[in-house]
Order: sequence, then structure tokens, then C-alpha cells
Amino acid sequence: MSATVAPQGFRLQAPIGLASAFAPLNSTMIAVGLPAIRRDLGIGSGAITLLVSSYLIAVAVCQPVGGRLGDAFGHLRIVKAGLAVLVFFSFASALAWNFEVLVAMRALQGVSAALITPNAIAYLRKNTPPERLGAVLGASGAAIAGAAALGPILGGLLLLAGDWRLLLIANVPLALLAAALVFTLPADKGAGRAVLKLDPVSLFALLAGFTGITLFGNALRLRIPALTGVAVLLFAGGLAVYAIRYARTRSGVVDLRLFTRRNYSAPAAGNALNNCVMYTTLIAMPIYLGDLQGMSDFASAMALFVLGATMVVIGPFAGRLSDRVGPRPLMSIGAVIMLLASVALIGATNGAPFPLLLVPLLMIGASLGLISGPQQAVSLRALAPSEAGSGSGTYQMMRYVGSVAGTALLAGIVGKQATYGEFQLLFLVLSGVAAINLATAFLIRPGTESPPAGPLLLPGEGREREFRAG
Repeated sequence: MSATVAPQGFRLQAPIGLASAFAPLNSTMIAVGLPAIRRDLGIGSGAITLLVSSYLIAVAVCQPVGGRLGDAFGHLRIVKAGLAVLVFFSFASALAWNFEVLVAMRALQGVSAALITPNAIAYLRKNTPPERLGAVLGASGAAIAGAAALGPILGGLLLLAGDWRLLLIANVPLALLAAALVFTLPADKGAGRAVLKLDPVSLFALLAGFTGITLFGNALRLRIPALTGVAVLLFAGGLAVYAIRYARTRSGVVDLRLFTRRNYSAPAAGNALNNCVMYTTLIAMPIYLGDLQGMSDFASAMALFVLGATMVVIGPFAGRLSDRVGPRPLMSIGAVIMLLASVALIGATNGAPFPLLLVPLLMIGASLGLISGPQQAVSLRALAPSEAGSGSGTYQMMRYVGSVAGTALLAGIVGKQATYGEFQLLFLVLSGVAAINLATAFLIRPGTESPPAGPLLLPGEGREREFRAG
């Protein structure tokens, strides 16, 4: 960290929050545009998940790499690079002339999010006293949730004003504004090229594993045994190659030693599970409302807005409260609410009136507001400052493990001609996921999830404090 101290409060969180907002904003904006893209390009509801999955896979695989780049060269520098990449490929996506090119450009947009998100969180981690980490991450989570809430409304308005290409070009002015704010913050120093350990073999093994998950859902939908076999081979082979490589070299784009710490592995697993429920719901709702209920794109936007807006309201409150009472009570209550909401959606997706459908969506938003900040605070307290980038990148990757699995689940269950029964089955499976998620809150080691006493020691300021909380 440089000698210059970063500003605190709003002057720190506003630039970082806006930069962090692009990943959820892109996800929710494109969600409301999926029916329009399907109609324009002649794509089925299963195949359209490839557009979502390509973005998610790129974010998931590249986030640990993005975090390591930040550890080596400075987190704020990599955030700036990510914003530049976002501007370029937002233009390119808007100019895509067919579905295949659109999928490729969206994947490269995902690379930009992978550079921005973990490094923005790591920069906050470096500049926040441990006793305020829950509150700051709660506010940061609210900003991210706000972007998720704004995305459907902005997407719906852009669809009314023109076509779905406006959803992609809208990133450009917002990214330029974020860049202007980020440049007001003092740069942080990285640890140097010596800590940059990027293993191409492990990177491609990770890519193979995520691709296998995505293909598996589509293979089940299409009922092609050969494609199912390829998907299983890619997934199992990718995991096996990664494990063997890591065992031999003790290095990889994901440091598996992080998962030996209970207070890191439990929140990371919970992050994947609750995001699987949330993101699958996010993508499924526009398809359900459009195909089966005959409702407009803007109605879908309003439904998703309810989910995101609830997170905005509850997130900051939950973050501050977790600093006082500890994160586990909030995580437990949030997980119970998510389970109840998933069960409620089984009945609500059988043609229930639109207002009744909003209730479980509001509950999912409330559950994520309670869980997200406290959960992330526990995981970051288990890291030393020098691990902030790579650890945050891996934690954020777990979010996209859940998202990729969720889109594969959607592709495998919901066919081109969607039925009520398919959506009910989808939310039955998600109820099982939510039940497993509830268990992760109880795996945190009691008495170690609270903030450590004393000031945060940063690299170059004496011996680093090792936050090995499990």
C-alpha cells in the first residue's frame, strides 16, 4: 500500500461501489432482454442460456486470475484496466451480427468483470479497519444489489426506447463515470511480479470444468448421449487435471489451501449455493412471465426489481448488525428465508396471480440482504492482507460456480416450449439447494467469526497480521 491514505466513507465507497456494480448490472439488464434476443435471433429458451453461461464462465474462471494480478501490480490499477476492457467489448457486443458472435463478445465482457470485482473488494479490504468490515461490506453489497435492482428497470426502459442492443451499449457511459471516480483514489502498490503465479494448465482445467457443467444441462435438454458424455468428461477431466497439477506443484489459479480454513470454505460454499438459487430465479422469471403468463418485458423488470430493491434496503443494516452480534445469526435467518421462498415458488409458478409471485421474490431479496455482507466479511477475515486479491477472487468465483450450475439446471429442466410443471420442478430442486445452504451457516467456527482486535497491518507496515480464522 502506498504511503497515501485512501479516503474513507462515501469518498472511498462510491467509486469502488460503482466499479463493482457492472457485473450484477450486466446480468440483470440482459435477463430482461433474453425474450427479445430469442425472438430476434431465433434462439430457444435452452440455447439462450449459452449467452448467460459464456459470461458467467469467463467471470468465474478469470476472477482468481484477476485477483492475483491485483496482488502483484496493485488492485486499483487492475480495476482501471477492467473498466477499459468493459468499454471496448460493450461496443463490440452491441455490434454483434449473429448469436455466436454475441456469445463470444459477452464472454469477453465477463473478463472485464473478473478484473474489476475482486480487486475492488480487495482495495476496500486494504483500507477498512477490521472492526468496520461488516458495515463497509454491507454497504458495498447494497451498492451491488442496487445495480442488480436497477438493471431490470434500466433494461426495461431501454427495450421500450429501442432494441436489446441498447442493453449492451449502456455500459459505456457508466464505465466512463466509474473510471473518472476511481482515478480520484490513491493507487496501492502490489507485491511485485514475483507473487504472480499463473499456471496455464490449471487455468484450462478450470475452464474445462465450468464448460462441462454448462454443456451438461443442454445435453440433458437435447437428449444427446454423446454430448452428455463429452460434458461429463470435460467436468470430471478438468477437476482431475487440476487436482493432479495442484498436488504436484502446490500452485494454481485457485489456491486450494484456502479451503482448509473453515471460516473461508463455509462462506464460499454458501456463496455458491445461495447464488445458485438467486441467479436461476433471475434468469427463469422473465422466461416464465413472458412464455407462460404473456406479460411484457417491463413486467419482468418490475418483478426482478422487487428482488434487488429488497437487498438494497436490508444489506447495509445487516452489515452493521453483524459487526455487533456476529454474522452467524443473520446468515442462519437469511438461509431459512431463502428456503421458505424457494418452496413458495413451487406453488407460485403454477399460474398464481402476479402479485403473489412477488412475495417469494421479495423474500429471496431479503435473504440475500441478510446473508451477503456478513458471509463475505467472515471469508475476508480468514485472509492475510497479502491474500486479499487472490482470496477475494476465489470467493467471487464461487458465486459464479453457483450461477453456472443454475443456468445448467435451467437448461436441463426447462425446454423450448416451457410448461408450468417444468418450472415447478426447477424450484423443487432449488429448494433442495437452499436446504443445503442453510447448513453452511452452522459450519463457521464459533468465536472466530468476529473482527480481530487492533489495527489492520498492511504489506510494508511491519509483520502482516494473519487472519487465519479457521
